[in-house]
Amino acid sequence: MKMKKIMAAVLAVSVMASVAGCSKVKKITHDDFVNACDKMGAEEVDYDDSNDVEDSDLEDGVYCVLDSDDIEDVYSQYDSSSSSGMYGMSAPDFDSVIEAEDMQDMTVFVKMDQNIDDISDAEDLSGLEVNAVIGVHITLTEADMAEEIMGNLADLMDDLDVEVDDLSSDEYYTGKNEGYLKFDIDAEDLIAAFLESETCGYLEMMDAGVEEYVEGLEGCVGVAVYISGENMVIVMGAGVNNAPDYLDEFCGDLGIASPSKLESNAMIAQAICDYVDDTLGSMLSSFAALATSSYDF
Repeated sequence: MKMKKIMAAVLAVSVMASVAGCSKVKKITHDDFVNACDKMGAEEVDYDDSNDVEDSDLEDGVYCVLDSDDIEDVYSQYDSSSSSGMYGMSAPDFDSVIEAEDMQDMTVFVKMDQNIDDISDAEDLSGLEVNAVIGVHITLTEADMAEEIMGNLADLMDDLDVEVDDLSSDEYYTGKNEGYLKFDIDAEDLIAAFLESETCGYLEMMDAGVEEYVEGLEGCVGVAVYISGENMVIVMGAGVNNAPDYLDEFCGDLGIASPSKLESNAMIAQAICDYVDDTLGSMLSSFAALATSSYDF
């Protein structure tokens, strides 16, 4: 797993996630963020060496500080990979929310313990274990960008058929030079939405056997992004057949509440599955048709 690819993917997922910060939530500076990384036992990695990061390094935790040139490189790598499209799946346009030129610097933190390499087929899914956290601190070039970023995020969420007005006050807030959008999704809600999705139906038509093995999965995914003046912080993490301990611990070190403590949002779980249906549906329907067809020669 390459660190530069992780950073590009992190930025994309972050844009689909949330923003927050302000007087309602503790202001977190770059130094505060790095101190939290240190408390997690993470080692700093130079950006030029980030592709040398191994899975064992991620288990201990690593963080990388990027300057404006490095950020431009991350954006260009993401643009290059998303323009080709993966199996026809469109990627979120994160520069529609925040552009590279709006960031003075960025620090990316990853700590992850997982056994994904042991999963070779659907039957192994019940044994999947993940405990992961990803954090990002961005120093914005201006201290008054929160309203614009929050508006851009609301537009993006609207594209996913999620209206921010339908979120609770614990999940969404915007004010002068501050705001947040945060959520938690329990595995139960995500699996329920998946089992009702077109994607799951196509996989079952192909006799993938996924449905039988995902029903017993437990855990959650939590996301929170905060903006306060020129400080923007993103945290996201997951526990699969595990508690989200790394996410909770890192949020504690930052002095903020973990998004895993929020009530699970089934609406966003449904929106994610609908997005997958819209982007992968036509491809999977073709595969399913081929898998179920019989030909006479």
